[in-house]
Amino acid sequence: MKKTDAKNPLLHLGGRLRSLRNARKLTMDQLSAMAGVSKAMLSQIEQNQVNPTVAVMLKIAGALKLHISDLLDIPQLHNIMRIIEGTDDTYNFRSDKLCSIRTLSPLSLEKTIEFYLLTLELDGVFTSEAHFPGTEEILYLAKGKLEVTSGDQTDVISKGDSIHYRADLSHCLRNIGRGKVEAYMIVRYRED
Repeated sequence: MKKTDAKNPLLHLGGRLRSLRNARKLTMDQLSAMAGVSKAMLSQIEQNQVNPTVAVMLKIAGALKLHISDLLDIPQLHNIMRIIEGTDDTYNFRSDKLCSIRTLSPLSLEKTIEFYLLTLELDGVFTSEAHFPGTEEILYLAKGKLEVTSGDQTDVISKGDSIHYRADLSHCLRNIGRGKVEAYMIVRYRED
């Protein structure tokens, strides 16, 4: 099978692995230690310079707590129902005194859409650098009052409101209410 063949499951492996590693905020050194695969091999995979063995792919998928088909981006022929257990810390991307962010969607969907629960304590702020061009966020505020800034635009939303804004600009979510903010956020990446 040629590398350019659209049916080749390894065609997008490098970008897929890099995306999954970055989403988990792992360095190559960290993933290398977790998977028992050399940093050099990981680098070559991410640059699509090698076709790794099944054994290597299984090690990487295991370290990322994924099925190998999720890593290879092979469409599943069986039921795709997946449970994300509330106690699984793998899905907590940030958790500090004032802000917590937890993904509510399978990590294998990260190339097109992400679904998050965002919690901001009193005076909590979440600031994000610009995402890839064309990225948008849709946020539903379940509790509290929130100031949303995207680029040079700022709006305020209250409980029950939703807002859609560009996320390919620097953006900021600030709790300006008198209590905790709970919001559900969808990040949608433009498909090329």
